[in-house]
Formats: sequence, C-alpha cells, structure tokens
Amino acid sequence: MISTIRPLELLVLVPVALLVLCLPSVVAYRRGVERLGLVIMVSLIGAVTGVFWFVALVMALSMRTRGHVPTLRPSD
Repeated sequence: MISTIRPLELLVLVPVALLVLCLPSVVAYRRGVERLGLVIMVSLIGAVTGVFWFVALVMALSMRTRGHVPTLRPSD
C-alpha cells in the first residue's frame, strides 16, 4: 500500500498528517492551558503510539486555563 503512494500524494499527505498530529498542542496553546508542556509531551508520545494522541486532545480541551489574558487592542 505504501509503495503505491506517488510523490505528489506524499507531498500533500505529510503536511496534513503533521497538522493533525500537532492539533492537541495548538489547541492547548490557543486555550492557554496551565500545563502546556504536559499536553505537548503526551502529544509527542501519542504521535508514536496513536492512543495517547486522543488523550492529549482531551487534555487540551478540558484542562484549566490560566485565566483571562488581556489582549492588545489598537488605541482609539
């Protein structure tokens, strides 16, 4: 099966796979979770095993955030 993948398909599949694997880390970063390092570590382990990737995604969506972080707005 892998030998039937053409170079153009591989050029599309690799970046998509990397984006999917980074999804828990990106979600945790955007949400501002308290233990971002833990989510990244579990996500990296999950990239190898596959099982922990779902655990990392649940952690990223359910962990407590650092609270309200003020955003910079342009002055009026």
